[in-house]
Amino acid sequence: MASAFAHADFRRARRAHLTARVRRRWRAEPPRDLADAVALHWQPARRRAIPLAAIVGTIEATADFDSRFRPASERVASRWTSIARAHHDGRPIPPIDVIEMTDGFYVLDGRHRVSVAHALGHAEIDARTRRGEAAVSARAAESPE
Repeated sequence: MASAFAHADFRRARRAHLTARVRRRWRAEPPRDLADAVALHWQPARRRAIPLAAIVGTIEATADFDSRFRPASERVASRWTSIARAHHDGRPIPPIDVIEMTDGFYVLDGRHRVSVAHALGHAEIDARTRRGEAAVSARAAESPE
């Protein structure tokens, strides 16, 4: 039964991504990333619940999720439904790993868990948080956005 719920949740999340993509005229926006960071420094981790709305991006660029962590690819279906099934079964989900920057949290590990939590309507997610600081290359700092 949990498997059927997990697959239905994934289909619903994919439809939400595709609907949003059509509204933006097929321009998919991946989550923000810290790809321009030349160096990234962070402090030791601390475990706590963080608001999903405060997660603004990922450390590494990804095409598997859009900017709201909806699945943008069928490639993530197996892992995604596995995590959703665990949620429906009441099994514990490992905390995600994030780096807290001035503009919000960036996912180091746990994009699928963030996506599932969003799709299931959770407000918070358990995370190991680290305060971070990024040194951006001079060329990236000069480029207009």
